Amino acid sequence: MDTAERAGKVWTASEFLATDQREFGDAWRYELVDDAIIAHAAPSPDHGAILAALTTALGTRLRGRRDGCRVEAGSGAAPRNQQRSTARIPDAMIRCGEYPRVIFEIVSPSELRAWRARNRKRRDEQDVEGVQEIVELYQGEAAAHIYRREDDGKWSFDAIDGLDAVLSLKSIGLEAPLAEIYETVNLEPDA
Repeated sequence: MDTAERAGKVWTASEFLATDQREFGDAWRYELVDDAIIAHAAPSPDHGAILAALTTALGTRLRGRRDGCRVEAGSGAAPRNQQRSTARIPDAMIRCGEYPRVIFEIVSPSELRAWRARNRKRRDEQDVEGVQEIVELYQGEAAAHIYRREDDGKWSFDAIDGLDAVLSLKSIGLEAPLAEIYETVNLEPDA
């Protein structure tokens, strides 16, 4: 499919997620948002280091579990109510069986300024079947915002910060210290 055909095509989430992203262009990653294919720049070195440490910490803790949960990086997730027009690609996720259970986003300083887009992305991710927790890790400081689906279906919010804090993923019974996730990142002294 050439560029002109891609530009005029209306993509479903299923088609988008099944397509080799190199067909969309040379960007690092793409997402489908309201029928539009959105390109994302490559992550910064600190973003990459946090992601690598996160997936290592999670993978080590999930190893040997019999519940079928595994860590993935760069896998797609399509919201139930927007299946035809939206597919998000979180930084990482824990998938248990067929469905994602926990989604991780590493929030860059530029994303902090684009709070409306970040809130929209979180709402899309909250609508992904199976998701019970969304964790936003902040690139510039050892901090995380955790959004959890409660028994009544509503979402609660918790914040942790500092290298002595422990990220607790209640939906899968797993904990990881922020010091381990941020161990290779040079944080500002007051962060």
